[in-house]
Amino acid sequence: MYATMKFTRQSRRASRTLLAGLYMLGGSRFVLAQTPSPDFAHFTYDRSASFNVKQISAKVRNDVTIQDITYTGSSGDTVPAYLVIPKGTGKFAGIIWGHWLMEGVANANREEFLEEAIALAPSGVISLLIDDVHVRPNFKLVPGMGPGLMAEQVVDLRRGLDLLLSRSDIDAARIAYVGHSYDSVAGAILDAMDKRFAAFVFMGGPQFAFGYTKPYASKLGPAPALFQYGLHDKLIPVADAKDYVAMASGPKTVKFYDAGHALNAKARKDRDSFLSKTLKLNH
Repeated sequence: MYATMKFTRQSRRASRTLLAGLYMLGGSRFVLAQTPSPDFAHFTYDRSASFNVKQISAKVRNDVTIQDITYTGSSGDTVPAYLVIPKGTGKFAGIIWGHWLMEGVANANREEFLEEAIALAPSGVISLLIDDVHVRPNFKLVPGMGPGLMAEQVVDLRRGLDLLLSRSDIDAARIAYVGHSYDSVAGAILDAMDKRFAAFVFMGGPQFAFGYTKPYASKLGPAPALFQYGLHDKLIPVADAKDYVAMASGPKTVKFYDAGHALNAKARKDRDSFLSKTLKLNH
């Protein structure tokens, strides 16, 4: 259900100025390039490269196994991740989760969706939750690296998809991507270029970086997408959200919540319901 809110030109301009400030080099760990052309060559990689999966540790909670692993991502970088695996034998659905990068919060890493992934596991879901490039050990922001960082993140996510598809207990036709904020931007690129996903959830974006994602909007689908926004999100005016969703191709559902950029419990309930329906999960 749509909710409405009035924004003046000044308020919308202020929002975009805030976004620009967030992405300025040196002003934040969030880094994006200027508006690109939808050139998918930036996001190609060697699919034959070894994953070099290493298990750091493993624990079991309520018959759900949580593996702390690393795998080889873009250009040989090491990607820290969790694999959340249900009890039993597949074929299981799969979900790849991309976390937000909000500074000053404890869950701006792969921990953001861990509890949600554990809760969904008994329904027949294997989840992969990776640490974004920005929060990995020894990351250092260097001026001019923005385009490379987004390309690296997208390739690391595509490598994560390859990793799930390499498992004999995964149903290749039932893999979704969930991205929040910065990683919803990465998700828009995935949606536009990698048609192996069965569904997408975009939380607080992907027009969080409107100019960056606009060229990809017409290339989304045919996988269904759920767009989730907060009515009180200081980064994304409702009018901008509606503009982006109107441009987006493919099957789509949009929902607004009485929340800020973090969204809320109702958004989680709707997200899990959407994933259960599109991935045909067990109940």
